[in-house]
Amino acid sequence: MSLKMDNFLSFAIVNGFFIGLLLSFLKFDEPEMIVAGTLISTIGFYLITLVSVSLFVRFLGNQEHIIRRPAYNDLLEEYIEEFDKREKVTNKIRGFLRTMEKTMREDEEEEARTNKNKKHEVEKNNYADDF
Repeated sequence: MSLKMDNFLSFAIVNGFFIGLLLSFLKFDEPEMIVAGTLISTIGFYLITLVSVSLFVRFLGNQEHIIRRPAYNDLLEEYIEEFDKREKVTNKIRGFLRTMEKTMREDEEEEARTNKNKKHEVEKNNYADDF
């Protein structure tokens, strides 16, 4: 895992702050001087790190910018094919679920009709028995 330039710069600034704070506590007694020493050391660490990162990017960073377009295109084509396969599978599953829901609804409607017919017949028989 490589350290990105922004992360390296932030890491160096935080280290500069704490090192400056430690050295300021050891060297100065007044709070104003402690704050000033901490700020100066933090700015110094920032500038040194910024120069070193800039030089690194200028001289060694060109290797990172070489674009391997064919390799990226092949990888993207593989991803597209995989997404297409998964989309087909999910569409099949979705279609299966829709047919299952449709058959369940039809079964429920048929059951409701039969229950309604049975109830209606029972009511007819009860009505006929009353007379």
